[in-house]
Amino acid sequence: MLLFSSLFLHYVEELVTVRFPGLPNNVKASIIIVGLCAVVFLSLYLFIFLSRLKQNYVTRQREEWKGKIADLIAEVIISADDEDTEEIFNAYLPQFKSLPLKSKIVRSVLIEELLIYHSNFTGKTREVLRELYLSLKLDKYARKKLKSHKWEKQIGAIRELTQMSVRDEAENILKYTDDENGQLRMEAQASFIRLSSEDPFRFLDKAKERILDWHQMVLFDVITKTKNIVIPSFVNYLNSRNDTVVSLCLKLISHYQQLEAIPKLIELLKHRKLSIRSLAIQVLAKMEAEPAEDDLFAIYKDQPLEIKLNILEAFGKIASGNYLRFLVSESDNPDFKIRMQALCAIRDHGAGGQELLNGLYLSESVQNKSIIRHVLDERIKV
Repeated sequence: MLLFSSLFLHYVEELVTVRFPGLPNNVKASIIIVGLCAVVFLSLYLFIFLSRLKQNYVTRQREEWKGKIADLIAEVIISADDEDTEEIFNAYLPQFKSLPLKSKIVRSVLIEELLIYHSNFTGKTREVLRELYLSLKLDKYARKKLKSHKWEKQIGAIRELTQMSVRDEAENILKYTDDENGQLRMEAQASFIRLSSEDPFRFLDKAKERILDWHQMVLFDVITKTKNIVIPSFVNYLNSRNDTVVSLCLKLISHYQQLEAIPKLIELLKHRKLSIRSLAIQVLAKMEAEPAEDDLFAIYKDQPLEIKLNILEAFGKIASGNYLRFLVSESDNPDFKIRMQALCAIRDHGAGGQELLNGLYLSESVQNKSIIRHVLDERIKV
């Protein structure tokens, strides 16, 4: 065996030092390229092999610990039905502390399981699971991920800290409420609203990035469904240079019926952006703001079709009767949409409006008669 090894090494040495130098250059280049390819291929194959070994090991470990941790949490949940919260906590905390939490696998499985069960339970169980999370100091890993340069990790950290109500992290999350990354910005804003106990809307003061329509829907849902949240007077944000902030606040003013905002809403009728003017009119209409009727009438003539339709609809919802004659005059407008909306606005004035439409029906053209019949048909929502 030793003789064979010696002969092989001698042969290789001879190939490298004697035969290889004597070969033509193109053959040398080919041999070198083939050799490099072989090394790369073997290295890649070895890397894949080791990666799969590691992945299989991690998967087995996760499954094993997931079962153990799930059983432990299940005991906590069962105990929550009969025992006092503090007793449950004191009884099971040592068992959780005995877990090898220095292991990244065990720690990640425990955090995942606590978050899943915490989100699916209420009352004592939810409270105990949160206390376990905090007492085991698992929040420090989320705090660390919040400082990551990867936005995906930051979002995961924000969601975790928010779910576990780690309120002292609100100020750090505030930094990301105007981040360039839209998803991170949305998560941070929604989180800050839930976690900040003093001024949950402070991020709106300096918001420069746009709050997109779908983002506004998410924030609106968070704001209106978060318990014990301090609702400010959103009129304070209507001077923002960020039109999307103004848009969000208009929707919230409408939802909370903040009537003190009516004077500022009237000012917004002259806003440079059509979407803001349109939304301001819709909010005034929903509030049935009679003081705004004169201002709506004053701007009507110079507005595009969309705004004119909004104004006509507003006159119908306010239904003071002060502009019925104007609505009657617009029922003869050459534009079909304006005629239809004017007649709908008259109908929305209640019994008096319907009586007026019946009177108009006798003197109107054939086309308008069909529109009036359509408008007065209670089976059709216009």
